[in-house]
Amino acid sequence: MQVKPAESSATPQDGAAGNLPHLAGVGSSMRQVVAAHFLRDCPHVLEIGGHAQPITGYLTHNPLSVLSVDPKTQAFEAEALNGRPCSVRHVPKKFQEIEYTYTAGSYGLVLLGYSLKPFGNRDPLGKLLFSLIDNAKTVIIDYAPELERAASQVPHIVNRPTLSLRCMFDLRLHDEEIAGTPYADRRFYVLDPHPTVL
Repeated sequence: MQVKPAESSATPQDGAAGNLPHLAGVGSSMRQVVAAHFLRDCPHVLEIGGHAQPITGYLTHNPLSVLSVDPKTQAFEAEALNGRPCSVRHVPKKFQEIEYTYTAGSYGLVLLGYSLKPFGNRDPLGKLLFSLIDNAKTVIIDYAPELERAASQVPHIVNRPTLSLRCMFDLRLHDEEIAGTPYADRRFYVLDPHPTVL
């Protein structure tokens, strides 16, 4: 795997999510744990949107690489995870600014708290995102259905003919940090890509 441009080394996040309560409470950690379970057979993990709490610390298996891309993540590099060799990179960029060179079917794609914004005049639902989705081994999406941006975009992903549904479930998170907000009700998808369909 190659990541361009190179990012600087720093210390990893301690789980704090800045001033965003929906990313700081126990509900956020629960979603990460569930996602990590479905990534256990993925040699590489690609996360788009890890914010200040990337999935890296929740992974229990021994992947070859982990890349978390989000403009608000803290730059970080390491060469081990869970006591085993692993290329770990947290890159503070938009996912459209990175070059990806994964072999098809070798990585799990994680989109927790899905809420992708346009990059310049480019819609987030474009060729790059669909290529990453269609060529993944596993795709995991979590979002709040009451939030308009996510609710309008996610159906375009989950209804792709290249994907089959492994499971879908709704979560109601009893988390004081998000009580009474749209962030407490979540929809979680685990999808299996079949790129040969196209």
